[in-house]
Amino acid sequence: MLNPQMQQLVVGVGGGVMLLLQVTGLVVMWLQRRKVRNLDGRVAHLSAAMALLTDTLEGGLHDVAREVSRLSAQPAPAAATAVALPRNRTTTQRRVRGAAKRGHSVRDIAAAEQMSEGEVRLMLQTASREVKEPSVHASLR
Repeated sequence: MLNPQMQQLVVGVGGGVMLLLQVTGLVVMWLQRRKVRNLDGRVAHLSAAMALLTDTLEGGLHDVAREVSRLSAQPAPAAATAVALPRNRTTTQRRVRGAAKRGHSVRDIAAAEQMSEGEVRLMLQTASREVKEPSVHASLR
């Protein structure tokens, strides 16, 4: 049997070890909760990015389907085998710019010119860029 002083020492050391284990457990648990909180933030950010990507993809596919249905609704030319003559790009740009200045919508211009809405927007952007930054011709150098 142990003397009373030794029993007190064993109980004190055992209690200290138990206290140390509890503090260590609390610290580990606190660190794990912090990691989980950071992970939750990252998952929420990823979820928001996926929602944005999905919305963008749906919008793009909707626009493509609308354009395909618009093009398929137009009557086919009588001479399907005849080669269509290419249009002069500058005259097409001039007509597109003029229609935009008169207040026609991009959809109306695209239907009138038989081109996609994206092409019309690109022509209008190019035209506005040329107005802001005039091109330098070889004769002006």
